[in-house]
Amino acid sequence: MLNRVAARLRKLLGRAGTRHDLHAPFYVTTRHGHIMQTFQSLELAIEAAEALGADHYIIDRHGLQIWDPARKLLRNEE
Repeated sequence: MLNRVAARLRKLLGRAGTRHDLHAPFYVTTRHGHIMQTFQSLELAIEAAEALGADHYIIDRHGLQIWDPARKLLRNEE
């Protein structure tokens, strides 16, 4: 009986823990790994991460970090 109730709740609420916008290749995340926004273009993702502050990073859909504020500083110094 409890399994049926739980299954009905999952059906009504949707699958918990699924990512929205799985097709989006770039995610702006906090340093704790919480996804703030998803983007289709890297340029928009970089602008959003810069606007959100120094504790935000960009990862790709595979979970690899591809941008952080320290890299920007290094590029500006070169």
